[in-house]
Parts: sequence; structure tokens; C-alpha cells
Amino acid sequence: MISLKLIIGGVIILMIAYLAGLSFLSRQTELKTEGERHLSPCPDKPNCVFSRSTEKVHAIQSFSMLENNRSKSWTKLILAIQQGGGEILVNDGQYCHAVFTSKVFRFKDDLEAELSAAQIDIRSASRAGTSDLGKNRKRVEHIRQRYLESGTG
Repeated sequence: MISLKLIIGGVIILMIAYLAGLSFLSRQTELKTEGERHLSPCPDKPNCVFSRSTEKVHAIQSFSMLENNRSKSWTKLILAIQQGGGEILVNDGQYCHAVFTSKVFRFKDDLEAELSAAQIDIRSASRAGTSDLGKNRKRVEHIRQRYLESGTG
């Protein structure tokens, strides 16, 4: 007869192997070429937020301009992303692609921002898995808080 400890141990090993596999799958970074640097809609998974989305599960507010100054707003956003732990991979002054890596399993999430005349649109998505337990939404709101606080000085 198989013991309960053996079953629990097997389940734990399978969970760790699954999470390690997801981590491995999320390691490849695909950077958009200069002509493709626009924000894409979220996939049909709840692990993505996007300021242009009309779907409630993905919708999040865009970032407003600070003092009606596009350049200052963009600079403050980049700083807020870096302070939030993001590694900036692309910043051409109109489009930004940053990567956030989780501490334990090293999952990678992509955050993209695009500057328009009136606002900064934002998209944050997990590369692997289905659910992110709200991590991308929390990350964007944390960055927004830093961004708004930096705009007062």
C-alpha cells in the first residue's frame, strides 16, 4: 500500500517540476523591431492588463501626463519602472519594453508602454501560465504610484 507521505511527496515534486518548466518557457525575450513597437491586445488569459482594453478582466487606466509635459512624463515613467524592479530592454522615447523577473522561480513578465499625445498607454503580461494572481495589475498600480509621487517634485 502506498503511504500518504509518498503521495504528498510525489505531488510536491510534480508541482515543482511544473513551475520550473513554466519558468524555463518564459525565459526567451522577443523584442519588437522598430516598426512593430506598438502595444498588442491581451491574450485570452487573465494574466495581462492593458490600458486600451475594453474587457474588464484586462482593463487598467492609462497614465496621465505630468504637468502636460510629454518628455518629463516619459522620463518619470522610465524611472518608476526601474525603481519597481524592471529591467529596461528598449526605450526609444516613445516606446518602452521592460522585463520583471520573479524571485523564486524566475518567471518573466513583460511591461510595455507607449507614449501618445495625451497619455501613456501601458500593457503588462506574464509570459507563461494562465493566472498571475493579480501580479501584473498590482505592478502597474505600484509603478503608477511611484510615477505620480515623482511628478510632484
